[in-house]
Order: sequence, then C-alpha cells, then structure tokens
Amino acid sequence: MDPKLHDYTVFDLETTGKKIIQIGALKVRDDQTVAKFSTYVNPLEKINDYVSHLTGISNYQTDAAPLIDEVMPDFLDFVGDDTLVGHNILSFDCNVLADNGYPVANPKLDTLLLANSYKKRGLFADPISNVRLSTLKEYYGININSHIAISDCITNNIVYQKLRDGDLAKATEIIDFTPKQVDSRLAGQRFVITGQFHQATRYELTSLIQSHGGKVTGSVSGVTDYLLKGELDHVTGKCKKAAEKGTAVIGYEDLMLLLQK
Repeated sequence: MDPKLHDYTVFDLETTGKKIIQIGALKVRDDQTVAKFSTYVNPLEKINDYVSHLTGISNYQTDAAPLIDEVMPDFLDFVGDDTLVGHNILSFDCNVLADNGYPVANPKLDTLLLANSYKKRGLFADPISNVRLSTLKEYYGININSHIAISDCITNNIVYQKLRDGDLAKATEIIDFTPKQVDSRLAGQRFVITGQFHQATRYELTSLIQSHGGKVTGSVSGVTDYLLKGELDHVTGKCKKAAEKGTAVIGYEDLMLLLQK
C-alpha cells in the first residue's frame, strides 16, 4: 500500500460497540474534499447513556434514521473503488461493517498504524503520549468536536496528510472548525433536524443554524419553533410530534429564506 495517497475516501463510524449508529465519509481528490457523506443509522436497539454522552447521539436521532441495509448501498456507491483511510479501521471499523453484513474489499490505510510506526521510530518532533485520534487532534491544533463521524473524518483527513507529508511537529497555530456566530437573525429560535439532505450534512446544517444565533435540539417540544425536515425523509415520529405541538415543518429552501430575512 502506497502511504502517499492524494485521492481517497476517509470514513468513520459511531457505534454502540456492535451496532452502527452513524457513518461519515469524505471523498478526497488531489488533497481537496470534493464530497461528503453523513447519516445516522437506526440500530434497532436503544442507545445507552454512556454512548449517548460520548457521541451526543440520542435515540431521538436514530429512531427516525434509516436502517443499515438502506444506508449501505449509498455508502458503498459513495466510496466506489477508493482506498479507505481511517483511524483504527483495520481493528475496529471494518470489522464492525463485516459483523453487520458488509465486508469491504477496498484497499485500506490505517492512520493509527502509520502514526504508531512514526512514534516507535521517534520521528515526531515533539513529545506525544500516544497516537489516539484525540491526541493527534490536539497535537496538530485541530479544534472540532469529536465522536461525530463527519467531524472525526475532517480531523483524520488533516492528520493523514500531516503524517503522509512528514509534518511531524506540534502545531503552533489552531485550525478552528467550531461555528462562529456571524449574526443573530435566528436568535431565540429553536430547531430540530430530521432526515437526510441533498444539499448539506446534518452537522453542517447544525453549524449553519448556530452561526446565525439559533439553537438545535434533539427532540420536538412545546418551545420548538421549526422542524427542519430532509427531502430524503419519510414521515417520522418527530413530524407527528411537530403536528401535535403546532411546530412549523420546513425544508432546506425554507431555511435559506429565513437566513435572507
């Protein structure tokens, strides 16, 4: 396996340990991200408090999500023949996919093994205690949420390119992906997001709403202003709850109109 890839797909799973609850992926061409894949997955079992606290993923989000058999054809189509890049994918993620009925035959590059080989040879320019993704994220100054599949892909992509290019010094500047509030036009408005969207991932929509002062919660309540419903979604429990509460149900284009006011 040539470790100096420039065209590849980074992927990450969030799981209950055995069941997949979220898949994220970035398609990279000539070192640039050209497409993103992100979806929750219904594991057909309840997520325990530990996993929910670790990932921020709730039963409200997965109960309305598609099943793994509905998600995987789209994911495999997204991946195509690309080499898969990920952290600990050989020992964990690929095994979980196989255990869920989807062994993946694509070539694979595990950045955990790559980073560990550098650490064992003393090649990192500054002290590093281990080569967990969270440790490498801090080492390279990447400021983004962890244990969200798509954000871990963003982290992993930066880490891979740093390792590939021999950039093994600790960062002196922060690479910041946290949403910045650009205005307050959505201030005081509460949103719940359900379903999947052609135009953006749910993580990106959450960041967009937050950057304009809005708040995104996991479940519809009496104080929810808008349920943002994906075009790829069917009628979910959240939609029924919104109807009961009189919450406005809007789509992506409606959100864009709100941001133009």
